[in-house]
Amino acid sequence: MQQSALVPQDLEPLVAEHQRLWPLLRKIHQRISLLVGQDALKACAKRLGMIDKRNNKKVIAFTNEMEADVFQDYLLYMHRPRGISFVRQMRNRKLYPQGSDEQQLLEVMAQARFSVFLIKEVIPSAGFLGLDIVRSEEFFILNQAVDEQQEMVGMLVGCRIFPYRNCWMHTGADIPIGQVEDSATLSPMGKILNEKEERDLNELNIFKWREMVRRRN
Repeated sequence: MQQSALVPQDLEPLVAEHQRLWPLLRKIHQRISLLVGQDALKACAKRLGMIDKRNNKKVIAFTNEMEADVFQDYLLYMHRPRGISFVRQMRNRKLYPQGSDEQQLLEVMAQARFSVFLIKEVIPSAGFLGLDIVRSEEFFILNQAVDEQQEMVGMLVGCRIFPYRNCWMHTGADIPIGQVEDSATLSPMGKILNEKEERDLNELNIFKWREMVRRRN
């Protein structure tokens, strides 16, 4: 089968670089989390319905580790009380040397956006070709977690991506929200979302995913 033109020709070195940078991305997320105050934590937990009452106190509660990752992803990228995310705040502080891997990552992480993708083809040990059903565009997304799991073809995934080299990376908190038996039944919107629409879509898919998890359990 002929490989899509969206898959970079320099895929092997690109994947090697992605493997090297992935742990750095996680460390940057951890450092950004230090900027977060209690007000932001409570505001996001309230919006996502992740507050529980224990011992007569309201606390942020997660049902599993993945839920905590999804919450952090929303908190760092989507929460913008004064119009700027915590990721952009970290980028603007320039705490890392100019030209360093960390600062270069922050520059592109600040461009991250959330959407829903139909996985059309898995590129083994590299990523997948995804149809953005909001923008009606296809992207190659580096994501080595998919590996050779061809059963992921046809899956709908909520995913936050950002541009990297000649393709895209994801932020790590992907939300599986269903399987599509016939992609012809999809009606891509062909639209670029504004900030409110993106946040609403992000929240809607978190709610859908959490409901799916509850039903399975």
